[in-house]
Amino acid sequence: MTHRNRTHLHAMLVLLALGAAACERGEETTPVARAEDHDLTVAEAARLLAPELGIPNRPEVVMALADLWIDYTLLAIAVTEDSSLAHIDLQPLIAQQDEIQMIAALRDSVIQPDTAISEEELRIRFAQDAPGVRVRARHILLTPPEQATAAQRDSVRALAEELLSRLRAGAPFETLATEYSQDPGSAAKGGDLGFFEHGEMLAAFDSAAFALEPSELSDVVATPFGLHIIKVEEKETPGFEDLAEQFRQQLQGERMISAESLYVAGVEERAQVELVEGAAEMVREVARNPMAGLSGRVLRRALVRYEGGSLTVDELRAFMQTRQPAYRQQVQQASDQQIVDNVLKALAQRELLVAAARRLGIEANQAHQDSMAELVRTSFQDSSRELGLLSIAPNAGESRSEAIDRTVEALLQAILRGEQDVLPMGAIAFTLRQQYSEEVVEPSVAQVVRRVEAARGPGAMVPPGQPSSPAQEPPVDSASAPSGGAG
Repeated sequence: MTHRNRTHLHAMLVLLALGAAACERGEETTPVARAEDHDLTVAEAARLLAPELGIPNRPEVVMALADLWIDYTLLAIAVTEDSSLAHIDLQPLIAQQDEIQMIAALRDSVIQPDTAISEEELRIRFAQDAPGVRVRARHILLTPPEQATAAQRDSVRALAEELLSRLRAGAPFETLATEYSQDPGSAAKGGDLGFFEHGEMLAAFDSAAFALEPSELSDVVATPFGLHIIKVEEKETPGFEDLAEQFRQQLQGERMISAESLYVAGVEERAQVELVEGAAEMVREVARNPMAGLSGRVLRRALVRYEGGSLTVDELRAFMQTRQPAYRQQVQQASDQQIVDNVLKALAQRELLVAAARRLGIEANQAHQDSMAELVRTSFQDSSRELGLLSIAPNAGESRSEAIDRTVEALLQAILRGEQDVLPMGAIAFTLRQQYSEEVVEPSVAQVVRRVEAARGPGAMVPPGQPSSPAQEPPVDSASAPSGGAG
C-alpha cells in the first residue's frame, strides 16, 4: 500500500471515529419522549434498559417505556404545581361517565319489561335450568398429534372406543386414566377434575357431564382438546327453597337484558349502522399506540357511519386512551369479528343511545359530575402517593424540574428491576395528556434499540424462562359500557 493510500485510509478512519463520537454526543440530547419542558433522551432511555437483560430489546419495549415516562412525568408535574389538582380539567373524562349515566337513565325511562314471575313459573324454570348444580367428574383425554393424518385420528378414536368398552365391562376408571389420559393436570389423580359448575368447561364437555348421574359413563366426547371419556362421581343439586329468590332475580335480569337488546336493535336498525371497510385494522393500530400523533384528516376518518353521525378515529382514540394496557393488548390480538362486535358496534351503539337520551331531554346531573370530579382527583392523588410523586422535594442546589426527572428515573429503574409494580395510568394519562404537551419521538426509538444492543454486546440474550412476547390474553371484552374510571 502506498504512503498516499495509507494517509487516505487514516483520514477516513479519523472521520468515521469523529462521526460516531458526534452521533453518541447527539444521542445525549436527542429526545425519544417529551413531556412539557422535560425530555427523555436516547442516551437516558438506553441507560435504563441496557442493564436489564431480562427485558427484550425491541422497539415496542422502548415505546412502552417512553409512554410510561410521559405518564409519570406529567403526573409529577401536575402534583408539584398544585397537590390538590384543582387546576386539572376533568371534563373530558367526566363526559364519558356522564354518557354512561344518561344511558342508564334512558334504560329506566323507556325499557320497562314485565318482571313479575309467579311461584309456579319459577318452579318450572328451576326444574328446567337446575341452577347451582355442580358435579365432580373424572375424564380420560386422548389427543391426536399435531397435524394428524386421517389414519392417526382414526387410531386415536379406536383407542377411545376400546377404553370405553373396557370401562363398561368393569375396568377401574382411575387405573385407565392414569395409564392413558394425556391431560397432565388430572391423569396422575386418576382423571379427577374435582367439582365444577355449568359453564366452567367447554360446551360439549359441559353438556355431556351434566347429562350424567353419579357412576354413569359418557360416550366418547370430542372437543378442541381431543377425545374425552367422562365419569361423574358426585352430583350436588341445591333445593328450590335455597335458591328461589336468587333464581327469581336472575330471571328478572334476563328479561331486562332481552328487553334492552330489542330496544337497542331497533335504535340501530333505524340509524342504518354501516361499518367502514378496514375499520377493524385501524382499531388495532389505535390500540397499539393510542397516544400517537395523527393528522387531522386521519382523526376525522369515519369507522362506523349511521344516520346523523359517525364514530371517528378521534373518538376511538379518546376511548382507547382511557383503557388499561391489558385491554388494549386484547384488542390487538382479537379477531376482526370480535373487534367489530365488541369495540366498533359497541361504541357506535353508545353514541346512538346518548343521542336518544338527549332527544328525551335526559342530560348529565351536575351533582353527579361534582361527585365524579372529587373521586377522580382523589384517585389521582392516591396514584401519586403510591408512586412516590406526591411530595417531590429538590435536593440542595437542584431545581424542581431536576427533582422531577430524578424521581421519575428512579421510579422507572425500580420498575425495570422488578422492585416496583407498574401502576397503569389509564384515564389519568388520558386527562393529563389533554392538558399538557407530550410526544413520543418515534424516529428516535430505533436509536435506543441500537444503543442498548451495543451496550449489552452481541452475546446478550433474554434469560431462559423470560417471555419473548406478551402473554396471550382472552378475547376482548365488550366496550358497550366503558368504565372511564380513574385507574
